[in-house]
Amino acid sequence: MPVKRRLDLLAIERALREVQSQFALLSRGFTEPRDPLTDEVLENVLEGYALIDEYVRRGVDLFDLQQLNLMLEINATVLCGRDPLRRREYAHHLAATEVHFFNNVEGGIKDLYNWYCKHHSEPVWKRAAGVYVRVLSKPQLFIEGNHRSGSLIVSYLLMREGLAPFVLTLDNAEGYFNPSSVIRNSAKHGAKALYELPKIKKKYAAFLEDKAPDPAVFFLNDSPAPLVTRGR
Repeated sequence: MPVKRRLDLLAIERALREVQSQFALLSRGFTEPRDPLTDEVLENVLEGYALIDEYVRRGVDLFDLQQLNLMLEINATVLCGRDPLRRREYAHHLAATEVHFFNNVEGGIKDLYNWYCKHHSEPVWKRAAGVYVRVLSKPQLFIEGNHRSGSLIVSYLLMREGLAPFVLTLDNAEGYFNPSSVIRNSAKHGAKALYELPKIKKKYAAFLEDKAPDPAVFFLNDSPAPLVTRGR
């Protein structure tokens, strides 16, 4: 079993801050306009990394039927962080997301779970890419925050195999956003999806593997993950 090292959240933050500072320049290469990486979004994403780090440490299996609901916590974290006040402000949206997550027959968790069960023996790069495609393609798994939530679920799957998480960097930003636009505009079901989605999945798996950093870049050595603090 791969060694489960803790994430270096400070290193992840440095990478995200670099993207944030160069976002206007990077966005010139994007096929679709993207919202800037605000401090609030960045800090929520960091809290999302802390959450999946804890999931991996505890041996949580997000694709166990009894733990599927923990994906909702990933989505809630990237949208509003872990602050109880923000959670109360988002309560109506989070409740609607839960209904969508469990009850959307074509794009909810049942669709993702069934896909994963059929493909769980694939190499992790293909499996992670397929999950991302399934989260982001229409209809999407969550009401909002599918890019960020999907990337954290991808990171969780990679980390379970002892690999580095996916982290947005100056080097991979264009290769992440542009395929994500294609995926977001693709349907999960129908005749077109039967030949289109496997091709997209294959390309995205190659991207993840090609851009994968050395695990030492984003992991600490036998140390707990540093806490994320607001307003640093």
